[in-house]
Amino acid sequence: MKNLILASGSPRRSAILREAGYDPVIRPADVDETLPEGISGRDAVMFLSLKKAMAAQAALSRSEPALAGSAVILAADTIVYDNEIMGKPSDKTEAREMILRLAGRHHQVITGVTLLDTETGLKYTFADTTAVHCLPVDPADLEAYLDTPEPYDKAGAYAIQGWFGKYISHIDGSFTNVVGLPLERTETYLKDLL
Repeated sequence: MKNLILASGSPRRSAILREAGYDPVIRPADVDETLPEGISGRDAVMFLSLKKAMAAQAALSRSEPALAGSAVILAADTIVYDNEIMGKPSDKTEAREMILRLAGRHHQVITGVTLLDTETGLKYTFADTTAVHCLPVDPADLEAYLDTPEPYDKAGAYAIQGWFGKYISHIDGSFTNVVGLPLERTETYLKDLL
């Protein structure tokens, strides 16, 4: 069986894979995430996941050739999309604006995934989209949330499994996609590659 290399430092992606019975080797890929002008959200996450997978393969070939020889690299990129890509908030004001923008409406979470077989060169790149429907947010509750570290390392300033989860009425699509990796779809490709 080939090694599964997770080209991500996300503890959420690692947990999703481990809970599904995989034992990924964690090797985060560091890439420039500048996007081409005018790229769609769906194309953006596929572009970045492919870029991360290729960077991880190059880094492994240089530093760990034995590991790189027979492995499947999994790279992913997740965005919150509401008529534009919503990144991670830089400060409290931006986090507040993001949450208030999402509250009482619906938006999309899009994850791009690339699976790369280092032995054969076979690649699969796809995107999965989940619609997230949100309830209005209690203002006092929001202010308390903004005083925690949780919103500042997450796209759209929230994690479905965290504080904001109580304000999500329902989703249309994959729950694990919103967490950071659409497991069901990813596994259809992993079964072919591992």
